[in-house]
Amino acid sequence: MLSACSDGHKKVSSKPKWVIEEKKMVDMIVDLRIVDAATYNNNSGPPRDKSKDWYFVMKKYKVEDSIFRKSHDYYCKYPEVLEVIYEEVIDKLSEMQAVNAENVGLVDTLNHK
Repeated sequence: MLSACSDGHKKVSSKPKWVIEEKKMVDMIVDLRIVDAATYNNNSGPPRDKSKDWYFVMKKYKVEDSIFRKSHDYYCKYPEVLEVIYEEVIDKLSEMQAVNAENVGLVDTLNHK
């Protein structure tokens, strides 16, 4: 997604009403990355339908697919803002990974008692 962005360096002054807010974009991208990971880590079950996963995320946030894509394209015109969005995505995913690692360690500790 990021590679399709413009190289212009503009500041977001006033967004059109249809543009998804940055925080919501962060949450949606996090969920999309999680379903992507599930697609590639699903070795034991039947293949996942990526389009259904995408639809599920859009439905969860009550956002049309086209609005998400247009919003992403809009933020691509403002690389500084998009960079912050993706930094927050990485931070959230890293926090989730750390919590998961702690929980796995806790379960391992409890199982060895």
